[in-house]
Amino acid sequence: MKINNQNKFFNPIPYFIACLLTFICFNSVLTNKILHNIFLSNENFKFIDIIYVQNTGAAFSSFQHATLFLIIISILAIIILLYELFKDIHKYTTSTYFASAMLISGIFCNTYERITLGYVRDYISLKFIKFPVFNISDILINLGVLVIIILIVTKRYKRAK
Repeated sequence: MKINNQNKFFNPIPYFIACLLTFICFNSVLTNKILHNIFLSNENFKFIDIIYVQNTGAAFSSFQHATLFLIIISILAIIILLYELFKDIHKYTTSTYFASAMLISGIFCNTYERITLGYVRDYISLKFIKFPVFNISDILINLGVLVIIILIVTKRYKRAK
C-alpha cells in the first residue's frame, strides 16, 4: 500500500495515529490472549513454543536489570522518531508512516510493560532454531525497521537510476 504523500491535501497524521493505535491494540489483545491461554499444549504449534519469560533486559538479554536506562532510551527513541516524522509531514510516503507506526508501537508496548511491570513479557520461542524468547512487540519493531530499510534502499536505487 503506497500512497504518495506529496499531495498537500493529504494529512498523514490521522493515518499514522490509526495505524499506531491498531498495532498497540493488536499487540495488547494478542499478548493477553496468549498469556491467559498459556496452559494450551505447545504440541498444537508446529514451529513455535509458548514459553513465559520475564525479561528485565533488552535484545538478546543485554542490559539485564537496567530497567530505568531502557525506559529512558525507549522514550527518547519514540520522541526522536515522532519529531523526524512530523517536522515535514509531507516528506514521507504512507508506507513510511505505516512502518514507523509498527516500530513505535512495538517500542511503546515494551516500554509500557517495563514501566508497569518492571520487565517485558516474552513468550514466543522458535522450535527450529536456538533463538531468544521474544514477543509481538519485538516482531513489530523488527518488521518496522526492516520495512524502513527497504524503503530507504529502494528510494536510493530509484534515485540512482
